Amino acid sequence: MGKRVKIKDIAEKCGFSNTLVSMVLNDKASQHGIKPDTQEKVLFIARQMGYFENMSVEKRTPRTPAGNIVGMIVPDLHNHFLFEICPLLNNAFASIGLTFCVISKNRNEERFETVIKELKKIFNGLILYGDAADDMTVRALNKSHYPFVVLEKTITRHRINEVNSDYIEACRLVAMHILKLDYKRISVIEKKNCSNCMIETKLLVESIQNIIPEINISRYAITGNVIPDAVDTGELIKALRPPEASQLFLVKHSELVYPLLSFLKKKRIRVPSDIALIAMDNGVGFSLLDPPVTRINRKYSSLAVKTSQMLWSEVKNNGRSKYKRSVKITPELIVEKSCGSV
Repeated sequence: MGKRVKIKDIAEKCGFSNTLVSMVLNDKASQHGIKPDTQEKVLFIARQMGYFENMSVEKRTPRTPAGNIVGMIVPDLHNHFLFEICPLLNNAFASIGLTFCVISKNRNEERFETVIKELKKIFNGLILYGDAADDMTVRALNKSHYPFVVLEKTITRHRINEVNSDYIEACRLVAMHILKLDYKRISVIEKKNCSNCMIETKLLVESIQNIIPEINISRYAITGNVIPDAVDTGELIKALRPPEASQLFLVKHSELVYPLLSFLKKKRIRVPSDIALIAMDNGVGFSLLDPPVTRINRKYSSLAVKTSQMLWSEVKNNGRSKYKRSVKITPELIVEKSCGSV
């Protein structure tokens, strides 16, 4: 057995007092009004330093199904967000001795309900990403006090823990930048058959119109991560024809940026000379393109840290933490050449 980790060692690394750390580790934090953020940070660092390994068997976290494993359920694997967030989550959980893995959701709801029951036997806790956090799954996990966190989806019907990018702030940042650029005609490009798109796009359009009332906004939905050759392409070409040609393509999903740029290049349409472009999410290599893409950065590192801290706190408390809350991570707008100049 290694050197015993003391409370003062944890306090020194956290930057908090010995008393505060002691209260958190002895389950007295809530009684003294210690913030959930602070509690999660202390518990996470204590786990990193091996504090719980030195505790007696009786005092260790009771929920240990098959091992120290946490899982992340996703709607599908064809999503750029996963490529960005998964390595960061893996590193965060590895730092506290937990194994991290990703499970793609089965589209058969009845079968998936059975799968969830089995997953609860295997994993110490779960992250539900996006549409994987459907009402049935959330209700089942919440009812059994199973440790879980919802990532990048807001659910108002249940009292649960959520970690989200602040999409309202992202919309405001983009709207203010469009105002500076003085664009009056823009097109929002989104994916077809995306349940979150309708709500998010409506919010995006409303945010822009609130700041620029006179702006003209069109919407185009394209299939998956490819620009289709049929109707959608014709619609996009219409958006580029004068006299009412769009001045800016506002792309909702990062995976649509590359095929959209390829489409424009084949049509000999220059970015940003003929049409400007802004992405509502970051993508691999966006800063290396010609021109580099102006984009919203969701701050994946902050999302991963907060999600891992929150889930570990839930695991430590067997899903019965007093505080259930929604945390929003503020994004940033990275301005590049693709949007034109102010």
